[in-house]
Amino acid sequence: MKITEQNHHNDLANILRSESLRQIACRGIIHIGAHEGEEVGQYLAHGFGKIILIEANPHWCEILLRKFGHDTRIKIFNYAICDRNGVIDLHIHTSRSGSTEPASILPMKRFKEIVRTLHTPNIVPVTAITLDSLFESEVLDIAEYNFINIDIQGAELLAFRGAPKALAAVDVVISEVNLLEMYEGSPLEGEIVKFLDSHGFEKKDVVYHTLYDESSTFPAWGECLFVKRAPRR
Repeated sequence: MKITEQNHHNDLANILRSESLRQIACRGIIHIGAHEGEEVGQYLAHGFGKIILIEANPHWCEILLRKFGHDTRIKIFNYAICDRNGVIDLHIHTSRSGSTEPASILPMKRFKEIVRTLHTPNIVPVTAITLDSLFESEVLDIAEYNFINIDIQGAELLAFRGAPKALAAVDVVISEVNLLEMYEGSPLEGEIVKFLDSHGFEKKDVVYHTLYDESSTFPAWGECLFVKRAPRR
């Protein structure tokens, strides 16, 4: 366990260098909650031959298409990954600086209480789909992808519930986890660990990030590495 300042670039680099991943080939990675694709360079440098970027926010998906749409190694989809198919509201949570990275299909809870400058100026309807349905409808081969990296602001468990086939196929999951109910109804880390354990994944490492209020600084969320257990013989 580590506690650091928020730095997705360094956290991902450290996770991908984990001893737990040394014997696992990097075939392809599914990034759910891709934002503007900050991690793509690291994925390519690490040897991933195929990348799927999934982003719910139409604005960021347009940017992803401009940046990476020409690259045949990268597929880009504008969906909110969830436990059902249909239409769902995306809350465009926004920071004081104008960043919409906290956007989520869930309303804010403790996050807004702690960071009082966060606000939600807009809610937009977006297409929701399960990960398994996405692979089926887009005629994608899950065997080409053995890593999932998911960061969708408290909705990770909903995505996992809609992905039994994908979870059965992949070797590694990197998931954001919460220690507080940052978004309404968002699970805490223990629930994510329990669910992925039931699908054969073992928690290997975690990096926590801190928030602070008037009285203290405390770990609030982090990135957690899960690796598929070897089948018993």
